[in-house]
Amino acid sequence: MSVACGIVGLPNVGKSTIFNAITAAGAESANYPFCTIEPNIGIVDVPDERLEIIRVHIESQKIIPAALKIVDIAGLVAGASQGEGLGNKFLANIKEVDAVMHVVRCFKKGDVVHVHGEVDPKKDIEVIELELGLADLETLGRNIERVSKKARSGDKESLAQKAVFERAKELLEAGTLLRTVEWKDSERALLKPLFLLTMKPVLFVANVGDDDMDGESPEVAAVRDYAESTGCEVVALCGDIEGELMSMDPADRGEFLADLGLSEPGLHRLIRKAYSLLGLQTFFTAGPKEIRAWTIHKGDTGPKAAGVIHTDFEKGYIRAEVYSVDDLVVYKTEAAIKAAGKLRVEGRDYKMRESDVAHFLVGN
Repeated sequence: MSVACGIVGLPNVGKSTIFNAITAAGAESANYPFCTIEPNIGIVDVPDERLEIIRVHIESQKIIPAALKIVDIAGLVAGASQGEGLGNKFLANIKEVDAVMHVVRCFKKGDVVHVHGEVDPKKDIEVIELELGLADLETLGRNIERVSKKARSGDKESLAQKAVFERAKELLEAGTLLRTVEWKDSERALLKPLFLLTMKPVLFVANVGDDDMDGESPEVAAVRDYAESTGCEVVALCGDIEGELMSMDPADRGEFLADLGLSEPGLHRLIRKAYSLLGLQTFFTAGPKEIRAWTIHKGDTGPKAAGVIHTDFEKGYIRAEVYSVDDLVVYKTEAAIKAAGKLRVEGRDYKMRESDVAHFLVGN
């Protein structure tokens, strides 16, 4: 399944530092604007302790976690929708991702240049949101003009498109972000081909200094207030510290985390939040060769899940034998789960549940 989360923000807020820490891909990070020009792409493992829980009870040669595609996109500036900075190149890169991690600078110390000369998280967020909204207005205006001719002739699809496009345009002009609006499924289907930027789900990442690891500064509070007002979540972390952590040996990392009073790296929380933001969930397959986490969308059925393993499996799906990781913890073996009547046999309409372990029966 190909889904991507894009890291965006103003120049020099720590996007590439955080991307480097997440992916260890070595994206260039320096103290000048537009250091990132072409988007950097990395595939990261989704931290999941359930994989080790399964291996305690099912002996296997290897573990394969779920993965998430992360895209580090060049910094945006005021006027991007009119071509300032990297302009339309930046906006085109955002269109291609499914969700957005919006990095906001919340650290003051250090010699990193701020593009506006001062640290003001709310102002920084509003610059990005405004430019995305202006870009969406241009997209909607262009498409309203495109469908209007057919709509005048009475074409039903064009009339429906025009009505939805015009509603979206009016909302943006009133200062309403499209992701905060309740849309009918039919309306979302009409808007989807436009790849509107303010429709994308957003996770705010407050990049704090090493003197505010708990994210309690007024700057982080400003990000939380804005996020809450637009129905978004916030993860606070220190990009520099996270980079140091990821470069350490696992044993040293654990000791360093303990010294900081942390149970896990902030990046693990960030990756899990991004995974959830994309509307994804995990199911598992387990056997002697491998224990593997597979990514599906929430609400996907058994055949859809089988199709993630192999496209032919969706068409040939007959049924699935399913139990939960919690069942495995209680009963210890698959045989004991079956003997206790906890092994469920599910047909084509079954909606997969988070933490399912599945065996699929597939015909030719």
